[in-house]
Amino acid sequence: MFSLHPSFLHLLTPEIALLAFALIFLVLAAIKGDRTLRTGSLWLSLLSMGFVLFFAVQLLFAIPPDGQTVIAQTVGGHSCMVIDRFGQIFKALFLLGGMLTLLLSKKELDEENAWTGEYFALLLFSILGMMVMASGTDLLTLWVGLETMALSVYVLAAYLRRKEASVEGALKYFVLGALSSGFYLYGVSFIYGATSTIHLESIRAQLGIMIAKGGIESVPFHLAFGLILLVVALLFKIAIVPFHFWTPDAYEGATTPITAFMSVAPKAAGFAMLSRIVLGGLVPLHEILVPLLSLTALLTMVWGNIAAMLQGNVKRMLAYSSIAHAGYILVGFIAALKARNNEGLTAMLFYLFVYIFMNIGAFGVVIALKGNGCEGDSMDHFKGLFHRKPWLAVLMIFFLLSLGGIPPFAGFLGKFFIFMAAVHSGLWVLAVTLAVTSVISIYYYYRIVCNMFLHEAEIREPLTGSAPLAVALSICAAVNLFLILFVPKTLAVMQMGKIFG
Repeated sequence: MFSLHPSFLHLLTPEIALLAFALIFLVLAAIKGDRTLRTGSLWLSLLSMGFVLFFAVQLLFAIPPDGQTVIAQTVGGHSCMVIDRFGQIFKALFLLGGMLTLLLSKKELDEENAWTGEYFALLLFSILGMMVMASGTDLLTLWVGLETMALSVYVLAAYLRRKEASVEGALKYFVLGALSSGFYLYGVSFIYGATSTIHLESIRAQLGIMIAKGGIESVPFHLAFGLILLVVALLFKIAIVPFHFWTPDAYEGATTPITAFMSVAPKAAGFAMLSRIVLGGLVPLHEILVPLLSLTALLTMVWGNIAAMLQGNVKRMLAYSSIAHAGYILVGFIAALKARNNEGLTAMLFYLFVYIFMNIGAFGVVIALKGNGCEGDSMDHFKGLFHRKPWLAVLMIFFLLSLGGIPPFAGFLGKFFIFMAAVHSGLWVLAVTLAVTSVISIYYYYRIVCNMFLHEAEIREPLTGSAPLAVALSICAAVNLFLILFVPKTLAVMQMGKIFG
């Protein structure tokens, strides 16, 4: 049994509207129609996401930094979902990623002749799941959001079902994803058996009492085992080493707009869920979690960059690069966990905001190169790009310099804030590793720049254009180049109250 807030319809307007639009697109998908109907569905889905984003941002500015409203709670008074600035910021990030993905999708769907209504419904359902992951405050609610997102993304990853690579990558993603979901539920069963609750505030309180009485050693083995399984499942979702094996194949096989979407939105949702669980329920175990997570972050930054250096396929290179960036973001999270303040969380949120625009922009250039039987994802496809499409080469430089953390681009600001949060928290090893691996990453980004400017073009066919793609690339480039002018206002929006005890 549970109760709802009297104003839950207003407070859950973004989720309710998104669910309604997703159901509408399911109905449209069942209607037999020509390509005009499917193209219209794209513009309608873009409009619907803009509508939902408007309400999400409206709620974001209406909530004070320390404000938190419980939407649903049990009879015992435990919250299941809350509305606060932390969750609303993440919801805005998910919607921005979804809207940019839709703009990228038109050319890709044209090239593949793969217009179906399910594409838009699944995209909306995945974002709906992410929203639940950002607002849930008990382990069951968070799992419902996680599976809603994951099942939708599994299907989207295999959207090009006629391509063997797409099906293979999606199958690996599904199998390993199902394994991680099993870990999550198995871990929850151990936690419930030890604490008789799935509510994060109750778990935090019981852990605090155990540790206060007898230290870390007083935590029962089955509870500790359940917590380990839970954290492992979450690290898989954000592709942290050594739980990253699915990423390169899934990214390479999926249609490129979905690859771009998978690299930003589900990753951000994973960090939202990790923050809710660890900072909201497991924070008494910070003395153990900080060194363990620090080791995984270090391995992720090092291996992600080393593996990216060895790739000849740009989509696989960006996949390993996204693994390295997950390590950078995890450093901000660890800083928040260790220092017990919001500096690391703010740095993490800012980096995720920047990462959406620089990574989707890079994948957008790959899509722009596609055509005439060319996938556009090989290093050779970038040869002589400056001589074929100068503006496209210049935009790619913007995105690569931002990903590499070169000032004055937005990626530098994101890494700088995470670096400072790590320094202020005393995480010197992670801070140095972040700086060194960022320098290493410039090498493999420079390989693309070298091909664009210093080599003759091997492919002479003209590149086909797409107005929505051009709009998406322009937006991404503008944010990466000019965000430095609006950093104080952006950081002010991301201020929030503590989400941990």
